[in-house]
Order: sequence, then C-alpha cells, then structure tokens
Amino acid sequence: MHQKLNRFALTFVSLALAVPFAFAQIPCVDGLAGGYPCQNINLMGFLSNDEVGGGDMNDIWGWVDPSDNSEYVILGRSNGTTFIDISDPVNPVVIANLPTNTVSSLWRDVKVYDNHAFIVSEASGHGMQVVDLTQLGTIENPPQEIEADALYTGWGNAHNIVINENTARAYGVGTSTFDGGLHILDISDPLNPTLIGDFAEDGYTHDAQVVTYSGPDENYFGREVAFCCNENTVTIVDVTDPTDATMISSSGYAGSSYTHQGWLTEDQRFFMSNDELDEQDYGVNTTTFIWDVSDLTDPALIGTFVSESSAIDHNMYVLDTLMYQSNYRAGLRVLDLSDIENGELDEVAFFDVYPSNDAPQFNGSWSNYPYFPSGVIAVTHIEEGVFFVQLSDTIINFGCMDEAACNYDSEAVEDDGSCIAFNVCGECEGAELFCVGCTDEDACNYAAEATIDDGTCFDIAPPLPQMAIQTVEPVTFTAESGSFWFETQTSLNPLAVSETYTMPLLTENGSVWVSHSNAEYEVNGGKLAPDFDNGQHHTNNAYSLVFDVFQSVLFESVEVYSEEGGSHTIEIFDNFGTLVVSATQVLTEGQNVFNLNVELDAGEAYQIRSGNEAPFLWRDDNGADVNFPYDVGSLASITGTTIDGENEFTYYYFYYNWTMSSLNPCLSERTEFMVDVEEVEGVQIVQAQRTLLKMIDLAGREIKTPSNQLVFLLFDDGSSEKRFFGERQ
Repeated sequence: MHQKLNRFALTFVSLALAVPFAFAQIPCVDGLAGGYPCQNINLMGFLSNDEVGGGDMNDIWGWVDPSDNSEYVILGRSNGTTFIDISDPVNPVVIANLPTNTVSSLWRDVKVYDNHAFIVSEASGHGMQVVDLTQLGTIENPPQEIEADALYTGWGNAHNIVINENTARAYGVGTSTFDGGLHILDISDPLNPTLIGDFAEDGYTHDAQVVTYSGPDENYFGREVAFCCNENTVTIVDVTDPTDATMISSSGYAGSSYTHQGWLTEDQRFFMSNDELDEQDYGVNTTTFIWDVSDLTDPALIGTFVSESSAIDHNMYVLDTLMYQSNYRAGLRVLDLSDIENGELDEVAFFDVYPSNDAPQFNGSWSNYPYFPSGVIAVTHIEEGVFFVQLSDTIINFGCMDEAACNYDSEAVEDDGSCIAFNVCGECEGAELFCVGCTDEDACNYAAEATIDDGTCFDIAPPLPQMAIQTVEPVTFTAESGSFWFETQTSLNPLAVSETYTMPLLTENGSVWVSHSNAEYEVNGGKLAPDFDNGQHHTNNAYSLVFDVFQSVLFESVEVYSEEGGSHTIEIFDNFGTLVVSATQVLTEGQNVFNLNVELDAGEAYQIRSGNEAPFLWRDDNGADVNFPYDVGSLASITGTTIDGENEFTYYYFYYNWTMSSLNPCLSERTEFMVDVEEVEGVQIVQAQRTLLKMIDLAGREIKTPSNQLVFLLFDDGSSEKRFFGERQ
C-alpha cells in the first residue's frame, strides 16, 4: 500500500507562498482564506504544478475506491494525467503520473466508468487512454509513473469525453471523426472500447452531458438523450439507437459567440449553458443561460444569470440544488438553483483562485469536481496547480442590510459592505441616468423621459433670408449641405434635400422655404481599400469591429473582399450583445459591395462581424495602416475592435468604405427665400411641363408610397430630383 506519511514538509513548502498555514484547514474569515478571496468556502489543501508533474492544468474528475472509500482526484495536465489521493485533503498525496500518449496539449479531458479512467486529448494522434484505477491503492513509494492499460485509436485527437454510466457508453466529442460530432462507444468492457454509432448532423460538438432521461417530457422517458453544446446552439439528440441517432432540437440564442458547456438540474427539467467568448466579444459579465427543457423539442430560454464578475465562464456541474462553476479568473463560483423555475439563480459561495483581477482572459480555474462524498471540491488553476476546498457547514447569506440602500437584501444575515445609494433618477448608483437629458421640447435632442436637464440641448440655426431676381433664367438658391426645401412654411414633405435648389421658371413673384439640418446622405467613411501587403484572407466571425452612431442612420453598405464566391452573412449587435440585423448576400471573388440597408438608432459600441467563416474575407493585419477612429461623416465613428492585446488596433479590419445616410435629421425653423420676377420686353415665359415616371429609394428599389425616407424622383424628360418625404399621416 502507498504511504501517506512524510508529505507535510513538501506540502508546507509548496503552499507557503500562497497561504500562511498548510497543516490545517484554513477557514474563510473576513472574506479571505490563506490570502484568497472567498465566501462560504474554506481552503483545505493545495498542490503546485511542480508537485503534480508540471505543465498547465486543465480538466479534472474524481474516483472513490470501492475497497476502502479512498477519494482520488484525476488531474489533467498539458503533458499528462496525475492521480492524487485526497482522503486527507489537508495533506494530499500524489500517487501516480500517466504521461501523454503523444505530445503535450493544453486540452485534456477525463471521465470515469467501472473503476477505469478514460482520458482524451487534442494532442495529435493521442487516442483514448484507459487506466485501471484499482491499481492506485497498491502503489508503494508514490509517486510512480504508470502506463495506460488500453488505448483506443478510433480517433486521433478529441476535445472531450462524455460518459453515461447507466448504459456503459462513452461519447467522444470534438474528435477528428464524424465532423466532430458524437463518436459513440460501448465501454461495458472498459479495456476494449467498441464503436457502435455516431451523430454528425449538427457538426462539431464541444461538450455534452448524456443521460438516461427521467425528466418531464414523457415522449422521451427512459431513452438515452445527449444535451450538446455545439458552438452556437444547444442541441438535443436521441441516441438510444446509436446507429440511428436523431436530433430532437437545436436552439440558438441572441449574442452567441461560442456555446461551450452545460449541465442539467437533477430533475432534468432545466439545462444551464455558458458561452466562452461572449465576455470577450461583447463586454458582458459572466453569463449563465437558463433553459427550460421540459419539452425537448422546443427548449425555452427563460432567463440569464449575469455575475458581477467580468471573467470568462468555463466548466460547471450540478449537485443537489447547487451549481459549481469554474469561471477562469473568477475561480470557483457556487450558485443556488432554488428559484430556477423563475429564471433566477443566486451566488452563495466562491473561492477566487486568481485574486489580482477578473479580466476576461484564459487564466485561472479550468474546471472543478464537486462529487466526492466527503464534500471536498477539487479546483484546477491552469498555471499554479490544484486547490482542495469545502463549503462551510452553514452557508451564510451575505448582502446589504441597510434598508435605506438601493440594493438592500431582506434575506441577508451578514452585511458584506456592498450597500450603495440611490442616484438622482431613483436607480442604484452606477446605473444609467435615464432621467437626465435635454428637457427642451423644441431642441433637436429632446428626451421625453428626462426630468433633469443636463445642458446638452441644441438646435439648428436657420438660414438667413435670401432674395433673387428672375429674368429669363430660373433662379438657383444656395444654402448649406443637407438643407430641406419646402414649397410653403407648413408643407409636410420637402421639395428636395440638397445644398442648392433651382426654382421653376416663374410667371409671378414666388418663394421657397428653407431649413438647415444636420442631415448627411450617402456619406462614406472607414478605410477605402485593404492593404494587400499586410493582411490575409481569414476566418471572420471570432471578433468584431466596434463603432458608435451619433444620430439615427440608414447603414447602407460596406465593401468586402472575398477570397472566393459564396453566400456570406454579416451581423450587427448593439452594446447589450443583442443581434439587431443579420444580412446575407452571395459574394463573388474579389471586391463586393455588401448591401445592409439597416436602420440604427444613436448608440455606442455597436459591433459588426461575419456570421459565418467561409468564404474568407480579407483582413488587414499587423503592419497595415489602420488608424482608429474612422469617421463616417458626422453620423458614426469606427472606434476599434473587440480583440485585446497588441493586435487591438490593427486586427480584424474586414469592412471598408462604409456608406450611411441620416434617417431622422433635426431641422431648423424655416426661412423664406423670395424671387422677384422681372419682366423682360419681348421674352415670353413658358412653364416647362414634365411627368413623374417612378420613385426609387437609396437602394434602387421602386416604391409607391414613400414615408419618412429620402427618394429619387425620375421624370419623363430625363431629369431627376432627390426629395425627402416625411412620415405619412
């Protein structure tokens, strides 16, 4: 048998830099345990990456030896797998190390069935290692290096392994087979995994949970069902017959970037999923999506839990009514599911393994394992090692206890110092000041909801009066660019929107009424063309260009450069991550004008990106002459990209020569421009007559009844006019 003695000195040395004591449990007191921020979680032990075999930590699972109830952590690392006895979590013992089967890889995953560990990796040609875990209790003088007892080579690399212990089936996902979908194995003989089926209909599966279904949907009771996270959907598959696996449903959601992983509640009524890239792409805080899967054919997204942290979410698991999340730099987060049927979750505990910050970067906790009978929770830290923690005996509800505070928590039993006051609009401090704005009803930027004026009101100065004399030629007046020309002081629709206006040839004195405006039409901005010496054709949907809009606009088009022909989609999101437009167009190889024709309200931090990868678009890269911001007239400004780091300002510039027009411009008061008709002896003035043929909008489409838009009028004499029509009454 292996020895658990003489570990104290080694453990103490490894932990001394992180925590003050290593010989006993370190309770969470005043929000800290051994220097790590915490709430309702105590620190039991720790092993550094050097102690467990080096490399970067990744996935983790657990096993209980049925012969003596010893608890073992199975720790994935970039260069192998470590087996750790945590029966005494204060003094964990490294028992064995299994090297990677081929080369190192950041991605390794492990699950357990019938006292065997099944280990996969994205390392090239790795296959699946199978280890008989019962040998761990017989190892003398640990740690020892061991070999796999079997190797499955039906795939090379795999991102993950999923097991349904009830049916002795393993599911390889993200493998090099079946389009990265489900690779289904019979593991009833653990040392002889056998391929029995597949599912490739919905493409790549990143992670999944497979269960023998016992939830509320009677149509699938007793069947084997896979809940898959497939990059941009939650996809549910009936895998009862592995030779004929059938997709039950595939559900997308607004603001998806990379649907990563999820887990069912124990009654299988709800499924929680996360998105690994939305925090980086859209600037949202850690978001958990709550799905009601009572009807497997029609899952309903009933709510989201948005953390106070900005960290990226990764792996999460459910035990009883608690969910244990590993959220990279935010560490382990524990959520209460008691009110999940109302789409609500509540964070009740945490242990932050990365105290310096919660930035949305890929550092910190990769995963956790909360299923040990002892209550010990193993938590990986990619760079530093593995923590062993445990929930407090009593979970204290911390919160604001000041009844006068905006965020008063009536259920809190201990104040956590989080109380904040109300702002002038009656919301919590830090919330948007919706009641502050321009209160002048005559101003261009009047805000109907504002009750407190912020001094931002502005209007447009009217033109100065003009007078001209008509002799034998029509009079042409000149005002500012974007001026509106009206027939009378009260006309609803303008005669034209332009800098100049030519009056018809008059037989008597007349006039036209003019308003200045902040309107701009068909203005261009952004880079006009790529730098073909610094860039490449590239996949297009990982990051976005970010832009601000200063008034309501019609976003007409951008130019893209396609590597080849094919159907392509461009998506635009608002600053809440909500998809506001998705436009699809068939591209030809080379330069294309991509017509969007979408109306956007004034707002900050819009994002534009591709909704699919192929065909690849040209992207200016490092070394290209990209200098933000790029103004689109005074209507908008392209401010940057969503990527962080050294490439922030030069990377992912895909969209060129943007075209926009004002949608609802502000007008000044009208001024009369007058014409004095002077008779010229011997000259007879004849009014020209012409017939309107048709009207077209800015996109060239013929329209019959224009409303609140700029149109072109085409006449039978070959002439044309640009005219703005107001909202129809």
